[in-house]
Formats: sequence, structure tokens, C-alpha cells
Amino acid sequence: MPDVSGAGPRDQWIYHFTHMDNLQRIFSTGRLLCDVAARDGQTRTEVGDPAIKQSRRLRPVLAGPGGLVGDYVPFYFASRSPMMYRIACDHRDSKPDCYAGGDRPLVYLVTTIGAVVDAGLAWVGTDGNAATATSEFTADLGSLSTMVDWPLMMAERWSNAQDDMDRQRRRQAEFLVHDALPTQLIRWIATYSDQHRSQAGRLISGHPLAERIIVRPKWYYGFERR
Repeated sequence: MPDVSGAGPRDQWIYHFTHMDNLQRIFSTGRLLCDVAARDGQTRTEVGDPAIKQSRRLRPVLAGPGGLVGDYVPFYFASRSPMMYRIACDHRDSKPDCYAGGDRPLVYLVTTIGAVVDAGLAWVGTDGNAATATSEFTADLGSLSTMVDWPLMMAERWSNAQDDMDRQRRRQAEFLVHDALPTQLIRWIATYSDQHRSQAGRLISGHPLAERIIVRPKWYYGFERR
């Protein structure tokens, strides 16, 4: 299973990550809820920055069903996102007043764009971080082919460069699913290690996806504390 795959947008894998602590409630609910709804009980351990979360709850979505970014379930087009890097660095640097557990306890919930489209779910794509004012939105599947910087999705390094100060924003391009994603559309769960895979399997024991948990350490930063 590659990090970024397929010849067209429908075949592209998309990646949502959450803390291991949230798995049981997600699968007992049967739906991966948007941020606004998940705050009411599905999210047991929050790993996102509160200020960034709040900005997403206020940012209008200028395509598709509209609303606010917080009304959508966010997926990235690749693993090892800048957001995950920040989580890993906060742990490494023992940054106060933030989630401090690092990225190793996080799990990826992975599906494809085609699975979402075929299920008839409303969605919106972006060309960068959805919370950033300069990012653009689309609800047209064909537009994703040119709107998303696909080579950057596959690049190991995505930091801003002197000749391109927009790389980090573009690397955070998102596929946003309106309201909720049924867990039956999730194709794989990915974890950092065999130990984390076993833990995830116990949490969703009896669910068909318990047999589709893979270990992908290269999808993580995995920093130790300094």
C-alpha cells in the first residue's frame, strides 16, 4: 500500500489520523465525525492545537455544501503531514500546555477519494491548509488533478524554501468530508509499531477492520524526548 497512489484523483489514498484513545468510540458510533460533532463525546484525547481548531471552526468553506471547516472530517493526501510533525516536535521538546504524547500513539484511518465519491458523501478539496485564508476550495473531482501539488505530497521534505515560501501550506492540502464518514468506508488502519497494532486490534476486536491493521513506521516522525 503506497503513501500516494493512483493515476487519477479517484484512486488517491487519503489519510485521517486520530489518537488511539478515540478508536473505540469511533467504531462503536459507526461514523468518524467532524470536529464540531466529535467534541460532544467521540474525541477522548485531542491532539490538535486548540487555537488552530478554533480557527477551523470559524473558516468558511467556499465550495460544495459550504458551512465551516469544522463541519468536515479532514483527510490529508499523504502521510507525515506538517501537523503531525508539530505534534512530534511538541513531544520531543516537552512543549508546555499542549498535547504531549507525540505521534507514536496516533493511528491513521485510510480510505480513497473514490470510496467517498461512490458513497454519495458531500466533500470539498483544498489546495492547502484549509484554515489558511489563501487556500482555495473545490467540489469538482477533476480540479483536484491540477489543484493539489501531487509531487509535493510524495516529497520527503516539504518545508518552505527561499524560492518557494508556500510549500508548507500546500503540503497540508485537504480532502474534507462533510459531517461524517461511515467507518465502513475505511479501508485500512495504520499504526506506528506491532505493539500499537495489537493495541488497536484489541480496541476494535470483532470489527472486520481489526484484520486490516498495518504497521507503517515511515508514516511517522516518532521523535524521542530530548
